[in-house]
Amino acid sequence: MAGIGFELRKILRHETLFGVARAYAYAGLISSGPLILSIFGILIIGVMSLAFVIPKYAIVQFQVSVTYLISLSLVLTGPLQLSFTRFISDRLFEKRDDLVLSNYNGVVLVCTVAAGLLSFVAMLLWFPGTPLAYRVLMVAGFVVVSNIWIGVIFLSSVKQYRQILFVFLIGYGCTVAFALLLNRHGIVGLLGGFVAGHLVLLGGLSGLIYRNYRSGRLISFEVFDRRFAYPTLALVGLFFNLGVWLDKLMFWYAPGTGSPVIGRLHASVIYDIPVFIAYVCVMPGMATFLVRIEADFVEYYDAFYDAVRSGATLRHIQDMRDMMVGSV
Repeated sequence: MAGIGFELRKILRHETLFGVARAYAYAGLISSGPLILSIFGILIIGVMSLAFVIPKYAIVQFQVSVTYLISLSLVLTGPLQLSFTRFISDRLFEKRDDLVLSNYNGVVLVCTVAAGLLSFVAMLLWFPGTPLAYRVLMVAGFVVVSNIWIGVIFLSSVKQYRQILFVFLIGYGCTVAFALLLNRHGIVGLLGGFVAGHLVLLGGLSGLIYRNYRSGRLISFEVFDRRFAYPTLALVGLFFNLGVWLDKLMFWYAPGTGSPVIGRLHASVIYDIPVFIAYVCVMPGMATFLVRIEADFVEYYDAFYDAVRSGATLRHIQDMRDMMVGSV
């Protein structure tokens, strides 16, 4: 978190009302920006397509399809997210930057194969009556979105927060534009615009990664080596994402609250709208948490680890630990 922490602490040093407001706004954009951009992008596509898409129900089918792409791709990549971040952090700490890019390529390859196979089987079993173009786009979209999460995690771990937000802004701008250009083709056009826009987003994230790292090897799978395995982090990543989406799945598929939309995909109007409002309302809380953690916790965190590495007295180490715990 050091990159954003330095920026926030620099803004907060001014000790003015404008400086505090600027810090919280910056933290809000960094912590919630990609999530909010994706939600509003999908909503804008739906609202602006009402006059062109026949039947109107195709807009709902598109929005529900995209929601499943996002949710299931997060669950699939969950076990990799934290463990991969830890692997990158350790290699950077060891000054072994040459291992970063090749292992990123290895993770992307594994993620692409896993997402492609799972989505291909799902399209065969659960969507027999849907157009072929829809099924192909769902497979492509699932692979692309899964790789986007890996790219975001990679760039977050190397502290490129503003670049991520900027690329998301461009990517979702393209997503909205492409979907509106193709919306006369119904759900296939809307989904095609979504996939095309996310390819631009993935290309932008990949460009940031390849611009900053070089490697003598194209692909490496050291990240999957047993000595670099972090099973606890993998389980946390999996269960966190399951926890985020499990309540939605229960409401989507409960007979009293959910209804089928397309293929085997269900939705729940009485639950999805309040959850969306809750996500928007939580933005100030996320911004506040990020500012306080960066302004208070990180200083004691750095002092604690510097004390351990530099051989400070046990009393000083314990004091910094207590201050770190107290700030949390």
